[in-house]
Amino acid sequence: MALLVMDEEEDSKKHFNYDKIVEHQNLSKKKKKKLLKKKELLEDDFEVNVSDARFQAMYTSHLFNLDPSDPNFKKTKAMEKILEEKARQRERKEELLTQAVERAQQDAGKAARKQHSDPALSLLIKSVKNKTEQFQARKKQRVK
Repeated sequence: MALLVMDEEEDSKKHFNYDKIVEHQNLSKKKKKKLLKKKELLEDDFEVNVSDARFQAMYTSHLFNLDPSDPNFKKTKAMEKILEEKARQRERKEELLTQAVERAQQDAGKAARKQHSDPALSLLIKSVKNKTEQFQARKKQRVK
């Protein structure tokens, strides 16, 4: 009977190292935080669906900006995914804006070419320019 009890006692005992316990207590707060962060990163199993429409304001509104320099910011895999998605959407937005500007410039150039293609209109423009230049020349002669 004593042998049976001894086997159970040996299995249930957890061995510890007193030196490690003392060393852990003497660590500074910064080192403890670093150890905790490493453990958190290893145990982080949370998956973020960055394409969820309910959270699109997080990518577009300035009210939901993430600040990595904030002391409460925790760098996790999910946060990295969110920051990457925000950067991707910003790049897409910039590309769309540049494409829109290019289209507007092309449309303006086409409109300018269409205006000059009408011969009656171009003659009228030339006559108005000539008369304006003549009027300006006469004005300069009178001033002198």
